[in-house]
Amino acid sequence: MATFSAMPFVQRLCYSLVSGALILIALYLGQHIIIPIAFACLFSIILIAPCDRMERAGVNRGLSATIALVVSIILAAIIFYLVSRQLLGFRAALPVFSAHLKTLIAQFDEWIQNKMHIDDFSLTKYLDQLVSKNASNATALLGSTVSNLSGALVTLAMIPVYTFLLLLYRDLIVRFVVSSFDEKHTGNVRQVLDKTKRVINQYILGLFLEMVIVCVLYCTGFFILGVRFALLLGVLSALLNIIPYLGFFTAFIMTVLITLSTNSPATALGAAIVLITVHILDGNVLMPKIVGSKIKINALFTIMSVIIGDAVWGIPGMFLALPIVAILKILFDSTGHLPPWGLLVGDEIISSHKKQKP
Repeated sequence: MATFSAMPFVQRLCYSLVSGALILIALYLGQHIIIPIAFACLFSIILIAPCDRMERAGVNRGLSATIALVVSIILAAIIFYLVSRQLLGFRAALPVFSAHLKTLIAQFDEWIQNKMHIDDFSLTKYLDQLVSKNASNATALLGSTVSNLSGALVTLAMIPVYTFLLLLYRDLIVRFVVSSFDEKHTGNVRQVLDKTKRVINQYILGLFLEMVIVCVLYCTGFFILGVRFALLLGVLSALLNIIPYLGFFTAFIMTVLITLSTNSPATALGAAIVLITVHILDGNVLMPKIVGSKIKINALFTIMSVIIGDAVWGIPGMFLALPIVAILKILFDSTGHLPPWGLLVGDEIISSHKKQKP
């Protein structure tokens, strides 16, 4: 029987596409199990470095994993507490926010009718029809929301457990992966594992550092402008910034609408300028310096991975898309017959006019 690399290109392409489709189906069907494990894998890769340092200092592996995990949970709890306080304040101001938004929409209706001479245009009427149309489904929607929230809490609670176990048994997992291949491939498999751990660790830490810097810049700009819920909007905008391209537009629309409804139009314009300025700084300075050097994925596959991640796993899939594609690129570049796929995913642009060596 011919090896995979010896097969015709069309046959290899068909096998690859069918395998990819089957993997996507499996990921979709098993999302409630796989999503917390995927997040736990990313967190455990980040925490391996501090665990190794503590173990070299003589700390027991179980204790080092516990310390690293507890410190991470405390930091996450502090951030969640600060954001939740703003979120409660936003919830209390929601009726005022809705009333102000309706007033702005009514003024926009009047402006359109006066400038465009369209008598039957009414955005308020369309929104009221939309609300009344969906009012009958409110009970079902509430039940679905409660069910989804309880499932999300269970999934969230499993992430620390999986992270601790992955840190505790990481050597066993590495031995399992290595022993799954022929002995002649042991060196290559270990090299791929080490490269994956190193690159993903640097990549995730780079994303986290970039998110922190962007969050500080957003919050600082919003506080200076006097934006209400500045901390909440800054943190949410920084989190959405992790999602390439689509995240910024979502954060921009959300922040401008909320600021326009709770502050003056001048403040909303200032918030929009802050968002655009920080985004330009992030795209041209922070991302290339902090994250861009770790791994390069072209814009086409970046957008495709985010859309596919949303289709398969929803919002968690949008956040996990880029790290998963980064791991796949490492595997593509390190496997005998898959480098063309790594070249397709990567961002290495080769000029057709490149000079030939003599």
